Amino acid sequence: MQKPIVAIVGRPNVGKSTLFNKIIGKKIAVVGETPGLTRDRIYGEAVWEKKQFFVVDTGGFLPEATEDIAREVKKQALAAIEEADIILMLMDASSGLMPIDTALNNTLRKHDKKVFYAVNKIDSQKKESALYEFYSLGEDLHPVSALCGYGFDELMDKISEVLPEIQEAPAQYPQIAIVGRPNVGKSTLVNSLLGAERMIVSPVAGTTRDAVDSICTYYGRKYLVIDTAGIRRKGKMAQTLERFSFLRTLKNIERCDIALIVMDASEGVVETDQKIASLVHDTGKGAIILLNKWDLVEKDNSTLKTVEKKLREKLWFMPYVPVITISALSRQRVTKIFSLIDEVIAESSKRIPTHDLNVFLKKSLAVQPPPIYKSKPVKLNYITQAGIKPPSFVIFTNRLEGIKQPYIKFLENQLRKGFAFTGVPVKFYIRQSRKTHKQT
Repeated sequence: MQKPIVAIVGRPNVGKSTLFNKIIGKKIAVVGETPGLTRDRIYGEAVWEKKQFFVVDTGGFLPEATEDIAREVKKQALAAIEEADIILMLMDASSGLMPIDTALNNTLRKHDKKVFYAVNKIDSQKKESALYEFYSLGEDLHPVSALCGYGFDELMDKISEVLPEIQEAPAQYPQIAIVGRPNVGKSTLVNSLLGAERMIVSPVAGTTRDAVDSICTYYGRKYLVIDTAGIRRKGKMAQTLERFSFLRTLKNIERCDIALIVMDASEGVVETDQKIASLVHDTGKGAIILLNKWDLVEKDNSTLKTVEKKLREKLWFMPYVPVITISALSRQRVTKIFSLIDEVIAESSKRIPTHDLNVFLKKSLAVQPPPIYKSKPVKLNYITQAGIKPPSFVIFTNRLEGIKQPYIKFLENQLRKGFAFTGVPVKFYIRQSRKTHKQT
């Protein structure tokens, strides 16, 4: 079952981003952590009362004075209605009920979505008198201060009551998400994998709008293929809806075992490709990069090497991902994808015995010990594997503050030399050592 999406909507300057940041700071871990690629991230993964969900700040969707604000707020609401499961409409007590608030509420009431109404900038019971004029909307209201937290827990508790419990049922088949920007050949690839033209294939970006699941069989092994094509629409709502479109990709990446990131080899890696790749990386999923339309690229003996070098430079945050050139249309090298899928899925579930890990740690320390911290030595005492999908490891040290990101990156590189983990991110957690741990 996919995690539900809670979208915060409202006119400009009512505190949507502040409320979003309040949720992040209290109960949530931001999905995107890749430096340089997170500045426009407007979503996070939350847990409240054991209920998991995504929260979206729609404040980032409003263009800078390009169109009438009322029209833009309405488009924002319609986009939220289309993509979100629960909507949180935020208003501002300091400015009172505005015509845009009423219009937005009228739009929301026409659709069958659960909506919570919160009035921001109320930081005490005394100030709750400001709610009175908002009751003309005919809705239940929640006073809140996104800045200081007044009423915040009560609001989140109410939202939590309608959130479903996420029960992870064991997948019958490996789940493969096909992701990428519009018109890179995702649906053509699905048809090649399935061996039948079951999806509409068109040169118009966004022909396939929603994710479609298909069962694919290769040498007796079945795979569930999720096609996340169609993340762009035409028409006057195109800009707003396109900004919401990543939610479909996010939901399908979140439910997959491995993501096939499709790019157009004839165009090279563009910013949208980087963002989609970072989304896969940040959610801890295994990945394979497919450079599609390779048959359209003019080639010489150095073309492949040059193309891959440029790709690695732009996707510097995921050097572990295998790259394969294909033509989905002619099915060139398409069958090779399956062996890579099996390899990456196996790598994501791989467990390393604790003894082997500590041998690796000892050898790594011999190659490059941790830097001295405040004139005192930093020791790494012990390592153990904490989990899989993605593989995660806990390292115990005598000086927690002495382990910096560059040294963690060194350890990751050493780990991959010994144990590969092809196609999957690995995570390290540094913990303060207990005296009972034997020092290496």
